[in-house]
Amino acid sequence: MSQKVLNISLPKERSLDQLKNFAFLKKIVSEIELFFSNKENFLLVCIKEDLVRNYIFQSSLNSLNSKPIIIDLKDKVFNLDNFKNPLVFIKNLSNEYLSNESESFLFNAFNYCLNKNSKIMFISNDFIKNLNIKLPDLESRLNTVLPVDIPNATDQEKMNLINFELQQRGLVIKDKEMKYIFNYHSRDLTSLLNLADKLDEISYKEKKSISINLIKKII
Repeated sequence: MSQKVLNISLPKERSLDQLKNFAFLKKIVSEIELFFSNKENFLLVCIKEDLVRNYIFQSSLNSLNSKPIIIDLKDKVFNLDNFKNPLVFIKNLSNEYLSNESESFLFNAFNYCLNKNSKIMFISNDFIKNLNIKLPDLESRLNTVLPVDIPNATDQEKMNLINFELQQRGLVIKDKEMKYIFNYHSRDLTSLLNLADKLDEISYKEKKSISINLIKKII
């Protein structure tokens, strides 16, 4: 069973406001919205799963009237001029993309934003203590930022989210088919969001509604 397909066709209209309807996402949505409106300079969003992290990231972007600058550490482009923007998103704060150069860049960015009173939202796959940051001054500064993450979702909450995603694609899933998915498919959110995307694709391709037979073709 293939579970790692990360280039999901996430519908562009997803917003934080929509995600408030899901109990396990309320806290992180509330913290992100508060950050956008308050005087805090930094927010650290920690989500381990790549696809779920992208889901929250894209929803955050869609909820802003003016778009922030996006810096992806994996691109290895370190330009402090980007921080002249009042809001910057820094993606992929992770062990994989941290280096002497990127750590120095983040340290300088942190200080620059404090001086200019601008904002950075860091999007990370782990908490700071687990990133093995080599530059002590950077680690100490990042440790001053209270992280927010997503609590474990119940199966019912996961069902509600997948049902919502399918509805947004014009698809209807019955209880029997949903229970089949949760009995025979991985229950982590990344896999389930991935499955919703695949169901949309195969349902459209074969011009069929969601059925157990259709689900079996995927899982």
